Amino acid sequence: MKVIEKKAKNNWDFILFKTDECFALNVVFHSSATDYSRSFRLNSDEASLDFEGLKKLSEQIRNNYELYKNREITPTVRMPKDS
Repeated sequence: MKVIEKKAKNNWDFILFKTDECFALNVVFHSSATDYSRSFRLNSDEASLDFEGLKKLSEQIRNNYELYKNREITPTVRMPKDS
């Protein structure tokens, strides 16, 4: 999966990427020892959410991982280092 562009970002919360296959939302999960991110494939309605909508969606994913795990993308989507 190739990242085409970064569409939106809220530090320590989420990054929305447009890839050659889909829109992917990287959501930061916080734990006591370390923070980590997971990527999730978005449907067209979710991909067109405004900034506040993306913030709410990232919170929903964090709080209800089991509902979204079937849309998880592994490995996590990353911006290429040369970008």
